[in-house]
Amino acid sequence: MSPDPRYPKNGRRRAARIVRAATVLAALTTLCLSTTQASAQPYPIYGAIRVEYDEAGGAGFFGLAVNPESDASRGGRHQEFEKDSSIYWHPLVSDGHANQIGGAIRAKWDDLGAEDGALRYPTTRELATRKPGRFNHFEGGTIHWSRATGAHNTWGAIRDKWATLSWEDGRLGFPATDEFRAKNNGAGQHFEGGSIYWSADTGARVIVGAIRDIWAGQNWENGRYGYPISDEYDYNGGRAQDFQGGRIEWRPPR
Repeated sequence: MSPDPRYPKNGRRRAARIVRAATVLAALTTLCLSTTQASAQPYPIYGAIRVEYDEAGGAGFFGLAVNPESDASRGGRHQEFEKDSSIYWHPLVSDGHANQIGGAIRAKWDDLGAEDGALRYPTTRELATRKPGRFNHFEGGTIHWSRATGAHNTWGAIRDKWATLSWEDGRLGFPATDEFRAKNNGAGQHFEGGSIYWSADTGARVIVGAIRDIWAGQNWENGRYGYPISDEYDYNGGRAQDFQGGRIEWRPPR
């Protein structure tokens, strides 16, 4: 089942960033600045954004600012930098601390409407996961990235369920799709190690392994079994899971 993104692409903002970065780099090349001269910022960085700039790695991580600090939605501020990162700040988010966002995670966030979308402002800078990967938390959810899966958002009841299973460190691993719409206004999301499906009647349930394969073969929630109403559990020497339309059982081969 393929993802069903909720928000349109936001390519103009990304294109503007590319143009600004290219303009700054072209100007620096044309002027043949020395290393010492190139360290001078073409635009000032100050306040909460400056604090995050210094704490997250300074010029070595961010490079040069490619625009002045600018307004963001709902009274926030942001600034863009040449090494594919931005810093966003809002007085009511993260106790007034600004947060860095960049790379594939920022591109995904842009696609979802950036601070105007469902995720709203970042509440952490980009951080490393224990498995090789990266993430940012936001007011409205999280974006995780790994080399194998790319960047995907999680939010709401599905994100909450995944969090109880130790995030990407658990059996499900990293998200492999975004959340998508499912039958009767439900939602689903696929992960490296299984899926989570949610509906208003059943809540968020995890489906993995052989039981998931059987359910998928019966057309997922659209088939005879409907949505799962329990997680998988031990049953008669094997495993079982209850669904709206019955139970799926599995036993290891003898």
